[in-house]
Amino acid sequence: MRTARFPIDSQLVALPIVQDTSRRDPRFIFGQWLRRMLILRPVPVRITGDSTEETLQPNIDLSDFAAWFSGLLAHAPSAYGRIDQYLKQVMPDLKDIKNPEVGKDSRSIEVQFSNGQGNVTLPFGELSDGEKCFMICALVLAANEAYGPLVCFWDEPDAYLALHEVGHFVLALRKAFQSSGQFIMTSHNPEAIRRFSNENTLVLQRKSHLEPTIVRPLSDIQVNGNLVSALITGEVLEP
Repeated sequence: MRTARFPIDSQLVALPIVQDTSRRDPRFIFGQWLRRMLILRPVPVRITGDSTEETLQPNIDLSDFAAWFSGLLAHAPSAYGRIDQYLKQVMPDLKDIKNPEVGKDSRSIEVQFSNGQGNVTLPFGELSDGEKCFMICALVLAANEAYGPLVCFWDEPDAYLALHEVGHFVLALRKAFQSSGQFIMTSHNPEAIRRFSNENTLVLQRKSHLEPTIVRPLSDIQVNGNLVSALITGEVLEP
């Protein structure tokens, strides 16, 4: 009698249906790591600050930022201290962030600022695109501490920042992930590029949409003089 065989790709089919024996099971640990990977490409105009649920797994465009904020604080209330600590470095007039109920099962984030001239409370949606990116950064830092270590890939996090803000922003992320987790970003910004060494910078180039992307370590590329000037003139690109 021949035994029936059903060849399958265990990565695509078997893993989702295999039952984990415990939270220490390698499959469970690997699955948690995959689920908690942060892949971010924020579109600030879509971030309103309103939520009807909680999550620890925000979507790519961060349109569910408020749900992530609610989920993070529900998971680890002490994370607010980390959020507050970072934001007061970049927005010294920040006084408080509140997330009150505004209806049944719904919340809306409010941000209060204060200085010698008085106080003002703004709905989260009225913050500038750059301020929203600072808020996202604060949650990334707090999340890595609260339920990390995380792998965070952020596509052009400097896109909405002023030039003088980029350096501090990138260094804060790099420093936070040095001892736990991993931070990966893409950028065309000279100030961001300067904050990484040649050894941990990759140069990506595609000659056309019909050809594969070429990936080379910057440390393998001969650059004459200033790196940023070489990038501007195209010196580091594949001939």
